[in-house]
Amino acid sequence: MSSKFIQIMFKPKNIEIKQSQDKLYKGCEFNRVISTCLLVLCLPIIVVNTVLALLQKKSVLQQVRHQDCLNRVVDYYHFSSGVMKNIAALGAVVSKRISLCGMPINIELTSKDKAALSHYRHIQAGFFDAITVHQSGGLHTVDKVVLLEKQFSGTRTSYLLLICRGVISQLIFSRESSHLHCPEKFSLFGLKINNDYMAEAINWVMTKPLEPTIKQRCKVSFFVNVNSVNLAHKSPKFKVHINQADRCFADGLGMRIAAKKIGIQLKDNVNGTDMLPRLCKAAIANNVSIYLLGGKPNVAETTAKNLCGQYPGLQIAGSEHGYFEASSSLKVIDKINGSNADILLVAMGSPAQEKWLIQHKNLINCRTALAVGGLFDFYSGKISRAPLWMRELGMEWVWRLIQEPKVKFTRYIIGNPLFLIRTFILNQAS
Repeated sequence: MSSKFIQIMFKPKNIEIKQSQDKLYKGCEFNRVISTCLLVLCLPIIVVNTVLALLQKKSVLQQVRHQDCLNRVVDYYHFSSGVMKNIAALGAVVSKRISLCGMPINIELTSKDKAALSHYRHIQAGFFDAITVHQSGGLHTVDKVVLLEKQFSGTRTSYLLLICRGVISQLIFSRESSHLHCPEKFSLFGLKINNDYMAEAINWVMTKPLEPTIKQRCKVSFFVNVNSVNLAHKSPKFKVHINQADRCFADGLGMRIAAKKIGIQLKDNVNGTDMLPRLCKAAIANNVSIYLLGGKPNVAETTAKNLCGQYPGLQIAGSEHGYFEASSSLKVIDKINGSNADILLVAMGSPAQEKWLIQHKNLINCRTALAVGGLFDFYSGKISRAPLWMRELGMEWVWRLIQEPKVKFTRYIIGNPLFLIRTFILNQAS
C-alpha cells in the first residue's frame, strides 16, 4: 500500500476543537476506536481495492465532498474500485475530520433551525444522525431540532445505539434511490396508490371536494398496508373497494420494500397514527371539526376527550362506537350529517370499514372520510405506541404483536412472510 494512500486516509483534521467542547457530545471517544477496529478487520478488502485501482491505472481514492446542515464543507474519500468502497471514509473518522455520529450531511435546515443549533457548532458532521435515521423509513413526525438536541445531549450508550440504528437503517432502507422513480400515482399488487408526502396528504384531507354543480360527495381515503395486500389477495371484492377510494396512502415498511422492488421510491410513510396529530393541528388552524366513528363502546368517546385535552381548540363534532347493526347505518349517517362534521374518521377494522365507506360515501356530507383501523385504540390509551426507535426501523408491528399476541398472530407471523413471498418469490407486486 503506497505511503501517499496512507497519508490521505489519515490526513490530520483541519480544525482543532477544544477538548472541553468534545466532552459535550458524549460517546465521541468511541469514534477512533470503532473506526480503527473496522479498518483492521477490513484490511484484506482495503488491499484488494488498492490493487484493483492500481491495475486499472486509476487513483486509489476518490474525494467526496458534501455539506452538513450548517453549510460546512465535509471532505472524505471512497475507494475508486472494488467492493465496500465507502470503508475508506473511516480514515477521516480516525483523523478526527468527521464523526461516526454528528451533524447531518445533505440535510437542509431552515434559518430558524440553524440559529437554534448555533451553540452546537463545535460538533462535527457525522455519517449517522438522528434526522436521517428518523426520515429514512419515511417518518417526518418529530421536529428536526428536537431530534438533534436529544442526540447531542445523549449518553455514551445512546451514541453507540445511534450507530447501531444507523447501520440497521442503512441495511433496510438503502440509499440507492437515484435509480428509483417517484411517480405521483402507481399500482402495487393491483392496488392504486398515491405517492404523497405527509403534508400533501393532510392538505388533501382538509380540502373540500371540487364538485360545485352536483350534491357534495364525501371524499374517501384508505391507508394501504401489508394486511391490506393480503386481504385483497383473498378477497377480490375488497380489492375493488380499495380501488374505488379517492386516495390511498402507502402505510408501513412492507409497502416501502415492495415499492422499491418494482423501482419506485415512496415519499413518506403516510399512516393514520402519525397523521392524526398533524391533522388535529390543521383542523384547529382551519376551524374544521372531526367526527369519530368506530372502536368498542366508550373507546371513541375516550379518544375524543384525550384529543381535546391534548389539542385545545380542537372541535370534535361527535363520537360513536362501531358496534352497530348494518340496518342502523342510515341512523348513524344522519347523526354524522347532523353534527356538521367536516372530517370523518372510521375505525372499524379492515375490510369492514372500507366496505362501509364505499357503500355509504354518497350519503355522507363530510368533506373527507378516512378509514383508520385501530387508531382509536392508541389515542384512547388502550394500546401504547411502539418506542420511536422501533417505528424508525419499521418494526412497530413487533410491538403490536407483543401487546396482542393472540389477536395479531395471524396478521403478522403468517401475514408478513406471506407478503414477502408474494413480493420476492411470486413477483406479484408488479
